[in-house]
Amino acid sequence: MSEQITRETYPVQGMTCAACARAVESTLQKQNGVKGAIVNYANNSVKLTFDERTVSFKRLQKSVDNAGYQLKPIESRTTLAKEKASSLKKARQEFFIALGFGLVVFVLSMFVGPFVFKNEILLVLTLPVVFWSGRHFFTGAWKQLRHGRTNMDTLIAFGTGSAMLFSVFNTFWPQVLQDQGVVPHVYYESAAVIITFILLGKYLEERARHSTGKALEKLLDLQVKQVIRLINGREESIKLEEVVEGDWLLVRPGDKIPVDGTVKSGSSTVDESMVTGESVPALKQEDDEVKAGTINLDGLLQIRAEKVGSETLLGRIIQLVTDAQGSKAPIQKLADKIAGIFVPIVLLLAVITFFVWWFWAPESALVLAFVNTFSVLIIACPCALGLATPTAIMVGIGRGASMGVLIKDAIGLEQATRIDKLFVDKTGTISQGKLSVTDFHTFFPEEENLHLLSVLNGMEAKSSHPIAAALADYLTEGYMLFPIMVNQLKTIPGEGMEAELEGEQYRVVGDRGLKNVKFNSDQEKIVNELREAGKTLVFFLKQNELLSVAGLNDTVKKESLSTVGFLKKQGIEVTMLSGDHETVCARLAYETGIESYHAGLLPQDKSDLVKKAQASGSVVAFAGDGINDAPALAQADIGIAMGTGTDVALESATVTLLKGDLTKLLQLLRLSKHTVSTMRQNLFWAFIYNIIAIPLAAGILYPVNGFLLNPMIAGAAMAFSSLSVVLNSLRLRKSSL
Repeated sequence: MSEQITRETYPVQGMTCAACARAVESTLQKQNGVKGAIVNYANNSVKLTFDERTVSFKRLQKSVDNAGYQLKPIESRTTLAKEKASSLKKARQEFFIALGFGLVVFVLSMFVGPFVFKNEILLVLTLPVVFWSGRHFFTGAWKQLRHGRTNMDTLIAFGTGSAMLFSVFNTFWPQVLQDQGVVPHVYYESAAVIITFILLGKYLEERARHSTGKALEKLLDLQVKQVIRLINGREESIKLEEVVEGDWLLVRPGDKIPVDGTVKSGSSTVDESMVTGESVPALKQEDDEVKAGTINLDGLLQIRAEKVGSETLLGRIIQLVTDAQGSKAPIQKLADKIAGIFVPIVLLLAVITFFVWWFWAPESALVLAFVNTFSVLIIACPCALGLATPTAIMVGIGRGASMGVLIKDAIGLEQATRIDKLFVDKTGTISQGKLSVTDFHTFFPEEENLHLLSVLNGMEAKSSHPIAAALADYLTEGYMLFPIMVNQLKTIPGEGMEAELEGEQYRVVGDRGLKNVKFNSDQEKIVNELREAGKTLVFFLKQNELLSVAGLNDTVKKESLSTVGFLKKQGIEVTMLSGDHETVCARLAYETGIESYHAGLLPQDKSDLVKKAQASGSVVAFAGDGINDAPALAQADIGIAMGTGTDVALESATVTLLKGDLTKLLQLLRLSKHTVSTMRQNLFWAFIYNIIAIPLAAGILYPVNGFLLNPMIAGAAMAFSSLSVVLNSLRLRKSSL
């Protein structure tokens, strides 16, 4: 029987940590007929490949449900966007409610002396924090225990639950411990503060998850909603979804091209920067190919639809970004991994503590068993462990923002220190991404400068073309000229424009508008030199007489050479990727010291090169700024967007460098190194604390010198361990980068 393979990305609900993601992934991979399952905890989804003839989607849903989670069918992007917004809103509410009540509990506990019904008031104030804001920690722990697993939820639930139970007991039955000579302390502030801190991390995590879908929303915005279809010469407006292969469509100047197709009538220049990344528009004439999402600038085009919907280049870019985001490994938080071992050990030690004291204590056995068991659970509560990485990441991300390095999530900050291969887009990343006039030659007497160059400035100022804008800026700034008002300006699709002024005909054209124009030997020499240098040429003509020629180029950013040199010294291999021509790329690579480059690439080509490097074992970063860079930015281990780039690039990337300043990349690498080092220090001290404190709480010194750890001291020790982690993380704010 032949296979019927389905490859789709489905939402998963109920995951609270990376351990949950591994549980869902393991459950699905064990099902007969499943070829692959990659769970992405960052965006709550699973990329599934399965044979529908062997296993149904409903059966997969049931297996995931039995594991304590929910596998959802594919829903509309609008519905998914609403669900993400709802999850973010819920996380925000839970955190701020916990913060409000938790602050009051903390202040009353630590800074206000005893008063009537103090413990009862603290109990009432703590209940919303623990059992409303923090309820999912307890439900998550229960789900894990039902299936014989533990995670951070288990540790949080047992630690805060123990503090609550012990405090409630001491609130209503304090005489039980008092009769045994034990002071009945309460620990409501410990439970409230722990839950609040951890909810802060969850809220920040949810914000990062919410932002992952914005790149897709920006890409979808590039698709037109309505198109004009031609039937027997008659125009009709229809929805994009109604277009089928073979339809003839009309695209007016200024409109986006709705599908991939072929020009059947008309001529125009088309802004293809979303595909190639290059700022120079391309001439499109009969039988030329056009792509969805590109912009028709000046002429009227009739095109034949050849690829529609998801088959267009824009559709494939959207799918590439979706696949790349879904294929990233789940967030591997070290604390979650360790919790899988640490939690069972703590629970086992608590049980051993209870029974050892119950059976072997000389007196007050049961009371001491309870007190010491709760001391173990309270002191082992994962506040320091849970804060070890989030506080370092929060401070690191904040420090980055103050330097103009905006980091979207923890993955980018942690991974940056491991980069060994960097791909950079050319236009807007290595180069300015904006055409500027590098050469300007005139072929008329100097006394005519004012008049003729003012005419040229007037014609260019009337156009929105990027070449015209660059030339107008050059003339205004370089010659201090005001443009002459040109009223009768006519666009020549694919060539340039013309105007008639005082009985004279003037034209501004590119190479295609040079019919019947002859150069003298000096002019021909200059033009050939500019062409060989890979410059974009603009000719100013009166009738068929050449008045001037301008050479335009995308210039290298001044910091590119030094940045590339530093990266190479760090052992990072730098490769330039571009949709531009070979000669232009070769010149830019030479000027910046980049030894490897690829020219003439489409968006998928860039993404494929990133995948190939990842397959070889490299940790890959990609730096770019355009829509055409979105698939590679999403695919790379770390996507780095220039702050001057498109919204799609910014949303697809992990890191944004404000003002497009490449030197910020060096600061990112140093910041990542310092942050990772701080996280390791925090984890080390958190575990040293537990290794020393848990045996003391269990009463290991009692047979030696009669020492028992007071539960109040246990709570203080736990608070001190958390404070040490926070203070160590705050050192990042002052570290030299």
